Amino acid sequence: MSKGESVDRRRAIKRTVALGVSMGTLGAMNSGPLRANEFESIKTAIKPSNPIADLVIVGAGNAGIPAAIQAADLGVRVLLVDKNPFIGGMLNISGGHISGADSKLQIEKGIEDSPALHYRDAMRMGKYSNNSELLKIAVENAAAMIDWLAEIGVEFTPESPFFEDDHEHYSSARTYMGPDYGRSLLGPLRTELEKRIERGDIKLLLSAKVTKLLQDDSGTVTGIAVDDDSGKASDFMAKAVILTTGGYGASQVLKEKYNPKIAKSKVVCLPHASGDGLIMAQQAGAELINMGHFVSFPGAIDGARGRLMFPPKHYPQGIWVNKQGERFVNEHAINPDERERAFLAQTDFGYFMILDKKSKINNEIGVKDWDQQQLDRQVSSGIVKKAQSIRGLGRKMGIPVQQLVKTVTEYNRSVVTGVDEKFNRQRLDSPIDEGPFYSIPITGSILISHGGVAVNHLLQAVESSGKVIDGLYAAGETIGSAQMMGTAVLSGMSVGPAITLGRIAARNACQYTQSQDSRVASCLITET
Repeated sequence: MSKGESVDRRRAIKRTVALGVSMGTLGAMNSGPLRANEFESIKTAIKPSNPIADLVIVGAGNAGIPAAIQAADLGVRVLLVDKNPFIGGMLNISGGHISGADSKLQIEKGIEDSPALHYRDAMRMGKYSNNSELLKIAVENAAAMIDWLAEIGVEFTPESPFFEDDHEHYSSARTYMGPDYGRSLLGPLRTELEKRIERGDIKLLLSAKVTKLLQDDSGTVTGIAVDDDSGKASDFMAKAVILTTGGYGASQVLKEKYNPKIAKSKVVCLPHASGDGLIMAQQAGAELINMGHFVSFPGAIDGARGRLMFPPKHYPQGIWVNKQGERFVNEHAINPDERERAFLAQTDFGYFMILDKKSKINNEIGVKDWDQQQLDRQVSSGIVKKAQSIRGLGRKMGIPVQQLVKTVTEYNRSVVTGVDEKFNRQRLDSPIDEGPFYSIPITGSILISHGGVAVNHLLQAVESSGKVIDGLYAAGETIGSAQMMGTAVLSGMSVGPAITLGRIAARNACQYTQSQDSRVASCLITET
């Protein structure tokens, strides 16, 4: 979208608002995962090797559902397959943040923004290691994606669009979320999917694990091999396949192969994120890219439920030390990227939050939903260490005692002088000097993965040479979050682009299927 087109779009929407017409939104369905038996009455018998579909979409989640809806609306016969007994994937647990510039809602609120600004922000935050071509496509089509979600009934919070504190701020408020997080998106998406299943445009196959991509002698993908929940194997033929199977955060094998440093981080994604799509695509000849990069989010409690609260919502009174007993970051850094990069730079993942008696008494523990009683319970469990002296605490923690004593002494001196010479922490409210002292173990957590299947601008899977694998497309976390985010984690740039690129992959796959068979309805693609 050019600057002129963006301005014209804003003027048109402002004229509409001035006439008293606003975009209507329906209440989002507060629904849980969609179970297989909910579709028994509308599923038709699917026989092995029966070419029942023009397009197979593997993975009924964040990217797969929008792709199926889009393809069905273009006249393509769709088979949507998922190994889970429910649909939605990570939307069942995700915060559901999306981002985009020039949506109707953003324009109605008078927020100045543009896709070009969104692009520049994302490239800068990602240290210019993003896939610039795919990022440009995603941000230029983000407004249409957000408007479409509103049209199908997604309800956004009154604050949307806003600045998200858990990630580095954009230059404009362009993050959206629903009151029920990811489920605010899933409810209306489920309703739209059901409509197309009921009218026979989509067939849904749940509890079915795709084990292999079928290819002809030329390497063109021609279908999938599936094992159902009873262990029965079947082949399903199609003219094209879109992989929207998610990432590999739950695969210990893939993490140890590509990212051994973070392999012990706490897994907070769903078990289905096992990298199936990546493995199948690679077996079919596709290149995997960005596999050496994986952001493990700091802040999970090692061995217990809970996570740290970060500025600006909470300013911890204690300090963070690594396994060498040294501070390694400004604990009050407003920019989350600063904390994440400092954490990733540690030789051994994991660190400790050091507190004293005052933090406990004042309920300044800094862990979400933890109070004094919860802290005591975790001491009793052995997860949190407690001692009457810093020296004794260091011994219980198993880290260099002298270094920990030195670190705490230096910090206490900074409180007295009001100057943190190492990290320029501004809030130096209280020394750590009153026992008992506490050590809470912190580790990284794995929600999304940055590596994935290499694709071109049409979202076709490609070999390392750049050669297209005909009939194979990919979108969502299957192509890796680094395509959008580079080496960072950006607000709304996982869920949002998955929906956007899922829809675009469906349009491109539709054109491909039409080129293979003139009987397939002509696919009119209005967005690039």
